[in-house]
Amino acid sequence: MIKFFRRIRKSLLSENKFSKYFLYAIGEIILVVIGILIALQINTWNEGKKTKEEELKYLLLIKQEMQGNLHTLRLEKKVLANFIASLSQLLELYATPDTRISNKKLSEILVPILSNDMDFYFKDGTLKEVISTGNLKDITNDSIRNILASIGGNLERVRSQENRVNDYISKGNNFIEKYGSIKQMVTDLGANEVYGIPTYSKENSNLFLLRNEEFESIMAFASLTGVSLNEEYYIVFEEELKTLIGLIDKELEQ
Repeated sequence: MIKFFRRIRKSLLSENKFSKYFLYAIGEIILVVIGILIALQINTWNEGKKTKEEELKYLLLIKQEMQGNLHTLRLEKKVLANFIASLSQLLELYATPDTRISNKKLSEILVPILSNDMDFYFKDGTLKEVISTGNLKDITNDSIRNILASIGGNLERVRSQENRVNDYISKGNNFIEKYGSIKQMVTDLGANEVYGIPTYSKENSNLFLLRNEEFESIMAFASLTGVSLNEEYYIVFEEELKTLIGLIDKELEQ
C-alpha cells in the first residue's frame, strides 16, 4: 500500500501536476491521522475494558468480604443482646431487692456479663488493597466509592464504643477481684476442675454486691454503653454493609 502511494506521488511530480499532488498529500496526511486516531481509540477501548474487568473483580471480592463481615456483625449483635439482657436482670435486683436470691444465681447472672469482650472482627484485606493501590478511583459508581472511602472511619467509631463497653466490663472484673470472690463464682458454676481450683467448704458470698452502689453504677454504665453500641453503632454499620452489598449486586448484574 505504501509503495502504491509512492508511485502515485512520483507520477504526479514527474508530470508537474503540483495542485493534484498537493491535494494527494493532504489526503495522505488525513489517512495517516485517521489511522492514528483509530489506533488510539482501539487502545483506549482496550484499556477501558481492562479497567472495567479489574473493577468488577474487586467489587466481587469486596462483596464476599462484606458478606462475611455482615454475618460476623450479626453474631456479635446476639452476643451484645445477651450481655444487655444479663445486665438488665442484674440491675433489676437493685431496683427490687430479692433477699431469697442465692449466691449461685448471682454468679450465673454475673459471669455472662464479666466474661464478655465486645470486639467485632472485621475483614478488610481487599478494601485495603483497593485503597492502597489507588484503584478506588476506578470504582465508577459514586455511591459505592463513597461508602468504601468512609467505611474505615465508621469502623473506628464502632471500635471506640466497643472500647467504652469493655472498659466497664474491666472495671467490674477489677472490683470483684479486689472486693469479691472470683473463686466462689467459679465454684458456683461447677468449673473448679476446668480451672484447677479446689472446691471450698465455706461459701464466700458475693451477695454484698447487690448492696454496693459503686458496683451498681459500673454495671449501669456498662448497660448504657452497651445499648448505645447496639442502637447507634452496630445497627447503623449493619445498614451500611447491607447498602454496600446491594449496590455492588446491581453493578455486577449490569
